[in-house]
Amino acid sequence: MQTKPRLAFSFRNLSMHAALLPSMATAMLALAVCAPSAALAQNAKHVSDTPLDFDPAKPERVDGWWSNGVELMRLDANGAYRVWVSQDRFKRPVEVGAWRRTNYVFFDLEPYRVKTGTRHRVNLEKSGTVTELNRDGMKPFRWLPTPPRVMADEMLGAWVSPTEQLLVLENGRYEWRRTGPAQGISEHSGSWNGDGDVLTLGPDTTAVDQVSLRCVKGADGQWTLEGRNGRMTRPPLDPAPPAAPGSPVAGPASSAPPTARPDAPASAPPPPAKPSANG
Repeated sequence: MQTKPRLAFSFRNLSMHAALLPSMATAMLALAVCAPSAALAQNAKHVSDTPLDFDPAKPERVDGWWSNGVELMRLDANGAYRVWVSQDRFKRPVEVGAWRRTNYVFFDLEPYRVKTGTRHRVNLEKSGTVTELNRDGMKPFRWLPTPPRVMADEMLGAWVSPTEQLLVLENGRYEWRRTGPAQGISEHSGSWNGDGDVLTLGPDTTAVDQVSLRCVKGADGQWTLEGRNGRMTRPPLDPAPPAAPGSPVAGPASSAPPTARPDAPASAPPPPAKPSANG
């Protein structure tokens, strides 16, 4: 006699399994919650309460001037950099290249004048409350708001004498003009170089000889340039304009000469025409 196959479960069994589903779901949820909580609790034992030296969300500024007292480094905002082996930024840099920040602590320097792929990894560290830049083979650098002041800074600007005018520019150029009666070329321009207290003018034209001037500080604290044609000083300050009659600031008439304004800009020599010699 053939019997019908028996079902693997009955409606009664199905009802029992269905009744167990909420309990199973609750147990699985408990396991899912407990497992991460246990892992977090374990990791919490290794978490330090010491704050980071640098805030990753607010990277510190790195472009600008960096000095360690021996070498000088300039990181430009456009991604270029230069390195000098002295504090004199007017000298020729020994290394020029591009820099790239990799994160809030590390960045790379890639020199131009070496084979491709050569890079220097530098990093920032805290020394107390001061940020230092570390590069292998060099003392730690510190950021400066302005470059170190050197002797060449005293040579910049306008200089005058009874017969000459000289303008020394920060970009390494100069302009010279004769103002007194004399024979010879009346104007020339070129590049300048400072070596200690000696200012050397290198004209663009071969018709003019190289000129050397010595920068000397007087007893009054004022600087002068001394050369074969005499002494050059800073141009006088522009006098203050006289007050209009009847104005609140107008005082009694006086025969005293007008006083110079300390905030008035130094008068610059007129622009040169064609390169020439100073005789």
